[in-house]
Amino acid sequence: MSGPGWQHHLYRAAMRLALWPALGWIAWRGLREPGYRRQFGERLGFVEARPSSFGGLLIHAASAGESQAAIPLIEALRRQWPDHTITLSTTTPTGADTLRRHFGDALRHVHLPLDTPGAVRRFLDRLQPGRVILLEREIWPELLHQCRQRVIPVALVNARLSERSARGHARARGLFGPIWPQLAQVIAADDEVRDRFARLGVPPERLHTAGNLKFDLPEPPAATPAPGLAGRHVVVAGSTHAAEEAALLAGWPALAQRHPGALLVLVPRHPQRFEAVAQDLLARRIAFVRHSRGEHPGPDTAVLLADTMGELPHWYAQAAVCFVGGSLAPIGGHNALEAMAAGKPVFFGPHTFNFDTLYQAVVAADAGRRVADGAALLSAIDHGLADPDGMRALGERARAFTRAHRGATDRTLQWLAPLWAGDDPAALTPVAVQTGVRSVVWHDGVLLPQGLGAAQFVPPPQADALATGSGRGQVHRLTQDGVPVLLRHYRRGGLMARLSEDRFWRERPEASRAMREYALLRLLRHWRLPVPRPVAALFTRRGPLTYQADIQVGLLPGTRNVVQRLDDAPLSAAEWQALGRAIRQLHDRQVFHADLNAHNLLLDADGQPWIVDFDKCGLRPGTAWKAQNLARLQRSLRKEAGRRQPFHWREDDWAHLQHGYGAP
Repeated sequence: MSGPGWQHHLYRAAMRLALWPALGWIAWRGLREPGYRRQFGERLGFVEARPSSFGGLLIHAASAGESQAAIPLIEALRRQWPDHTITLSTTTPTGADTLRRHFGDALRHVHLPLDTPGAVRRFLDRLQPGRVILLEREIWPELLHQCRQRVIPVALVNARLSERSARGHARARGLFGPIWPQLAQVIAADDEVRDRFARLGVPPERLHTAGNLKFDLPEPPAATPAPGLAGRHVVVAGSTHAAEEAALLAGWPALAQRHPGALLVLVPRHPQRFEAVAQDLLARRIAFVRHSRGEHPGPDTAVLLADTMGELPHWYAQAAVCFVGGSLAPIGGHNALEAMAAGKPVFFGPHTFNFDTLYQAVVAADAGRRVADGAALLSAIDHGLADPDGMRALGERARAFTRAHRGATDRTLQWLAPLWAGDDPAALTPVAVQTGVRSVVWHDGVLLPQGLGAAQFVPPPQADALATGSGRGQVHRLTQDGVPVLLRHYRRGGLMARLSEDRFWRERPEASRAMREYALLRLLRHWRLPVPRPVAALFTRRGPLTYQADIQVGLLPGTRNVVQRLDDAPLSAAEWQALGRAIRQLHDRQVFHADLNAHNLLLDADGQPWIVDFDKCGLRPGTAWKAQNLARLQRSLRKEAGRRQPFHWREDDWAHLQHGYGAP
């Protein structure tokens, strides 16, 4: 697979230059919003490695709106995937808070790192997702490039793409061009978005329209009036920006005089602006209260400043009339569906290009009203408060509109399903981690619920020693809590073995030889590939610079390797073909076996093939290496034939293996 082009290198340079200013901005935001200080190191990819989540799902939603939209989909995925295999990521604290409020500690949350090569590499090294699901517009070139190099499928769901953004992506073909054929699925919110992705180059068989996930959010229950709101004519302006607030506040005192009891609930889009909006209200001498201080409106209160996060649906439920912000100014519009699902009449401005198709459909169904500017908005609110029956009817049409468009979650799941068709999520069993003074042990928490310590990696004197390969592959047969296992101590080969037989340069435990093989075997078992079950792995520090490694895998009863079998008798054509099919299974999943030889291919008494010894193996993009992998196996068979007599290998046997490899 070719490396990144010049535009991607230029992007990397720009992101590196922007790194420290971006970190400084995040730290500055953290002074006013403590959420930005949480998990600060994750912005550089320093997430905690949790092996239980390896091979699972990473679901990324940028902020609160995307996170809210993702909730029905995440709940549906939890019915298929164990909780410990699902990791949620966001960019903003508001997105994180939205997910934490709903899922609590049941699902892990991390921050997506800044899109620099180092930060993304650390993030993926420590998280090791098996699939990535991105919400809406989260197309990060470096993240996508490294997923491509690691053979991690990426899906874009509830996809949004404005015409302006599509033109920009098309101009930056060298940066974005490799991404479009990479995407495993693009599930668009509407047909127009799907067509834009098709023009960019997403293969048509991977493009689908499922509708907007936000339609599937549960309808809010009937609201009890909040303190101070009973008997008031409540107008909620949600997700507002500065120009929209200015337009509303300029005309609100006069409007409130015409409608005694009218109350404006102002919900700014960004929490960093809460204080500025409060100061603006003071400057205008408008009587207001701040929700964050526990203040309730009194009879003379004109504005309630809703300066807390995550409560917009609550305020919409209190409203007689709603305005959806980001639409009077050329922001592109925000989500109107929360208000509509509550059966509330909604108004919005002319700038809704982020949701063009949705808002066009809303207007066509007379389920919401578009206004031209701030003056038109105030006039619409004025008429709406004077016509409560008309507003209730508009709200009911809004509710009916959202109900008619439900079902996006089920359709999205239908198109995501091929990404794990035939796989076994239950095989991604929890991995227990035990950390000692000099050692770290991973073990299968289901197979060995009582745990396993470093001492249980020392073979007792009576343990059976089994020699595989040419000497450095010696293993011992043990039993752990009634589970028969094979223990292998990692040793060096070649010239390095003369300097240090079994010590390796120090690295993080999850990157060590044993843990990497454990994680890979666990992933391959999840894919139902013919490999042994990983049972336990040990990382042992040896001084400041080196470590030793051991692994225990499940015993494969009644198996013998191909060399042992050929010492006794020829293999049948069917057995050679079965071996070829097993290798093809690995290659179809892009699994590179660094030492594919006749000692690492096994057959059991039923002719079932198995492949073992995945030290220094992994997933590899491209196809050229596959023929080289097979050639290595062929050389190993010829080598054994030259030094063992008798050895029942014939060159004609290779054709049978190739036939099995090529068979569907």
